[in-house]
Amino acid sequence: MRVSLRLKRRLAVGVAAAAIMVQPALAQTGGQPPVPAGEEASPDVVVVTGIGPARTADELIASTSVLAADDISDRLSGGLGDTLNGLPGVTSTAFGPGASRPVIRGLGAERVQVLTNGVGVIDASSASPDHAVTGDPLGAERIEILRGPATLAYGGGAMGGVVNVIDGLIQEVLPDRPISADLYSVYTSVDEGRTGAVRLAASAGQLVGVLSMTGRDAGDLRIPGFAESARLRTLEEEEGEEHEQEDPGRLGNSFVQTQSLSGGLSFVGESGFIGVSVRRADTTYGIVGGHHHHEEAATAAVFSGGAAPLSFVPAGAADEEEEPFIDLEQTRFELRGGWTFSEGPVEQVTGSLSVADYQHIEFEAPGEPGTVFNNEGYESRIELQHAPLMGFEGAVGMQASRRDFRAIGDEAFVTPTVTEQTGVFVFETLKQGDLGFEGGLRLDSVQLDNIIAGKRSFDTLNASFGVHGHLTGDLFLGATANLAERAPTDVELFADGPHLATRQYEEGDASLDTERGLSLEATARWENGPLELGLSLYAFAFSDFIYFSPTGEEEDDLPVFVARQDNADFTGAELTARYALGDGLGASWSLDGALDIVRGRLDGGGDLPRVPPASAVIGVEADAGVFAGRLEARWADDQTRVADFELPTDGWTVLDLTTTWRVSPGVDLILAGTNLTDEEVRYHASPLKDLAPMGGRSFRVGLRGSF
Repeated sequence: MRVSLRLKRRLAVGVAAAAIMVQPALAQTGGQPPVPAGEEASPDVVVVTGIGPARTADELIASTSVLAADDISDRLSGGLGDTLNGLPGVTSTAFGPGASRPVIRGLGAERVQVLTNGVGVIDASSASPDHAVTGDPLGAERIEILRGPATLAYGGGAMGGVVNVIDGLIQEVLPDRPISADLYSVYTSVDEGRTGAVRLAASAGQLVGVLSMTGRDAGDLRIPGFAESARLRTLEEEEGEEHEQEDPGRLGNSFVQTQSLSGGLSFVGESGFIGVSVRRADTTYGIVGGHHHHEEAATAAVFSGGAAPLSFVPAGAADEEEEPFIDLEQTRFELRGGWTFSEGPVEQVTGSLSVADYQHIEFEAPGEPGTVFNNEGYESRIELQHAPLMGFEGAVGMQASRRDFRAIGDEAFVTPTVTEQTGVFVFETLKQGDLGFEGGLRLDSVQLDNIIAGKRSFDTLNASFGVHGHLTGDLFLGATANLAERAPTDVELFADGPHLATRQYEEGDASLDTERGLSLEATARWENGPLELGLSLYAFAFSDFIYFSPTGEEEDDLPVFVARQDNADFTGAELTARYALGDGLGASWSLDGALDIVRGRLDGGGDLPRVPPASAVIGVEADAGVFAGRLEARWADDQTRVADFELPTDGWTVLDLTTTWRVSPGVDLILAGTNLTDEEVRYHASPLKDLAPMGGRSFRVGLRGSF
């Protein structure tokens, strides 16, 4: 895809106007120690996207998960959502191997901000779960999941949290070596997949260049049995539907092919840096469940009974098998830099500018393009961190973005809309003896201009406050309160058309009001000797919560889903534990575990759709120097608290084993097995849960090197 002339002009203007702008991570990304996959950040890890003064994880009120590059490669599983799935409070939309977005504490879409280097990804992933996230975990240097008061600096309404993918293309400190290389290659048996990544970095004087290439080629997933769930097959039989099952043991049309090429060039001085980067990504993947052999009459029969599942209902009758797929491409430019000052009221200035040109085409079959989705836009931010003032340390900033989203074709369920947003924010911290206080305020102006419905404008307020303290040397306690307001999206306001991938006819409501939410969270962390414990209790109370609800009616042989608002509550808890078992059999041993519970309900009665069930993980690790291993059991409960037109989901337990052999300095051989018992795994948060399970037993062989 060619970058449009308008986008080129914006980039040129932005480079001139934003020469002092950078992202809020000045001189903090180099040399950070890795964090074991699935664990909370170690107290000596600086969270680089944190607004205001640099703080270590033990000073943050809300739990923060951090994955370094090695941890990402150990967890790598398809898209961003699947890779992060299983971290505390995190699950995935799992729309097949090609598309997955993180769901945090039962909240997804716009309530979880997905960023690249602190600014928005500028794609179409929040518009529909079948649209892939362009944030690439394979090429990431680091991924952070942030919660709590500081998230308001990255956009209003991020009640679930912020996921920041840091690609490291623009280096902020001079590297230790003038030339370095990182390599990663892996083969997975479940899809006969081949994945690879190469990263090269070189410096000359104060210039640092980075080149990164990633790619993945995977076939259809092997699955333990039928693609459709037993509950769905039983329902079809009860409704008298003629059903033709496809290839047991194989998830049809689940192939994925991706490739990206990116590079960055930075100038790093004693007091700051400035750099530019460009990334080109191309992805082709099948829309799982997009072809059916069901009869047209079955749709009406199922819905007339009033108990049809949310994830069922075929996309009309299909006399011939179709293999729809998405061809996605994005070109993204970024400018980032920053400067520190030795004296004066301002300690540092940081900011960033990102410009992206995104397009994906949904093909009904090879050679038959259907709908084209385009999203051109930019996002910029600037942040000034002030010197300590009467004990207060913090920052003020401004953020602005513009997105031109257009869909053309038979499945253009949203008419062209331009969304512009401008926000200002302030965040402050205060230390008083053993207690710490932090709080922030953000004001946003959002305007959506639809080609048919016209303009809607919203002014939103986000505010947060937290208090924390180390009551003893072992015990940390914290509490936060957040008030969040979110403007409706273009899909929620202006959708009106068939959406075949999700098997819905979606109707927005142009009269929707601002969504408001109040969240309260209490956190406790205790560490004494070999034992570490963490507990978070949280509650979200929403007024005018926006969600799509089925009406029981049909349009174009699809069930109609209408955007509605109602009061809703989410409550939950996260418990983590780790115990150092000591040395034995030539290795150091440790045991860890986590438990997640979340419940989402409408105030008027009834459960919200796609809220994940209770889940837990327990693992044992051994490190013997040249060898390291982890045996992990993951469990999810049955989910029987379901919304109207939604089927329950059976629970599951899986066993994973990962081993790493350090064959030479800087070179690791990875041998791993996932879902070793070949369980049928379905994520309740996935719209495809009754049509597409996760992969079955898989073995992985990989090589990772750093030179």
